Amino acid sequence: MFPNRVRAMALDGIIDPVTYTTGREAFLANDTVDADLVFGKFESLCQSAGPSRCVLAGRGPVPARVKRLLTRLRRAPIRAPFAQGGKLSYGDALAAFFLLLRSPEGWPRFAKDLRAAETGDGSALETVALTLRSPTGYALLEPSVAIGCADAPALQPPRAWPQVIDRLTHVSFIYGPLLGWWLWAPCASWPVAGANRYTGPWSAKTKVPILIIGTRFDPNTPFANAQRLEHILARAVLLTHDGYGHTSTVDPSTCVEREERRYFVSLIVPARGAVCRSDRLPFDPNFGKPFSGGSNAGTL
Repeated sequence: MFPNRVRAMALDGIIDPVTYTTGREAFLANDTVDADLVFGKFESLCQSAGPSRCVLAGRGPVPARVKRLLTRLRRAPIRAPFAQGGKLSYGDALAAFFLLLRSPEGWPRFAKDLRAAETGDGSALETVALTLRSPTGYALLEPSVAIGCADAPALQPPRAWPQVIDRLTHVSFIYGPLLGWWLWAPCASWPVAGANRYTGPWSAKTKVPILIIGTRFDPNTPFANAQRLEHILARAVLLTHDGYGHTSTVDPSTCVEREERRYFVSLIVPARGAVCRSDRLPFDPNFGKPFSGGSNAGTL
């Protein structure tokens, strides 16, 4: 909106502005499209890491065992003796998945919690889910809903919930129903419309190209959005972060940090097509610790 006031701008965790302003349904279908892909990566990386690094591994294929657990939860809740309420439902399991999938630093704990649930104790997953079903969790959600309903109003009425939730669930069995009820249903009943909703254009030209950072396996904002935004904006360069989680900061990359620093200090953008890898893979016991590999920490 104010391109002449931009010295430098980096965008990380990209929402497609065109899809976003099209309507709530289109936005959520777009935003959840990579969630199940990333969950599959969590499962395969756990399997590859082995039981010494991922406690869920080593007792048969991880995906099949997680599927059995979810099928069991769909039939009936399981015990959660050390959590408030005393049981873990299928819906609460999805809420826990939503929170734990965002950051690979917590994937060893995620695997441990799944293993506990597999053995009949859902306490750990239920405790995670309760952080969203608490007054604090609802308080964090309300501003997002209020802003989102004004910026991206629902096009379908509340009575269309079976079709909308089914569509979103087809896109992602984890994020679809969860975000459908959290972020679509309130907007379907929202009593007011945004008075000054911005819907573009998105092609204003800045003096210096905008730096876009897209994480390859981001469950919350799919990588394709970053690719699309590079073409939508008048001047932009995409830096691909070959890593996991929501935004590049949760999966540390010395290479990404170096390129960001060079951009903000010297206004030098990476070459088109540049790729930075993460310092370490998830389930590495040294994940998140300072990297000692010097200039070879990332590749361009």
